[in-house]
Amino acid sequence: MLRVLSDFGETLLFLLGGVVLIGALAHALGWLLARRRTAQFVWRAWNVLGVLVLGIGVLSMAYAWGALGLQSGWGSLLLGLGLLLASAGLWMLVPV
Repeated sequence: MLRVLSDFGETLLFLLGGVVLIGALAHALGWLLARRRTAQFVWRAWNVLGVLVLGIGVLSMAYAWGALGLQSGWGSLLLGLGLLLASAGLWMLVPV
């Protein structure tokens, strides 16, 4: 019973740490993008950044599949990150 509670507490702390880390990164990124020069740079280079993010995502997926293998932990992690980057880059290129 104590082991189950210990595992539950460990998992809960891990998830809470992830939430705090994501929140801190989102706050820092929002602060950085709210600055006038950064916002102007992103607005001017939106399509170039989209192509760059899409390319990095596709290359990381190809590297994860070809070099690391999808059964390895690092390969699947890199594949997921590449998928997120590629979809973000694609959404940057699609006119809304």
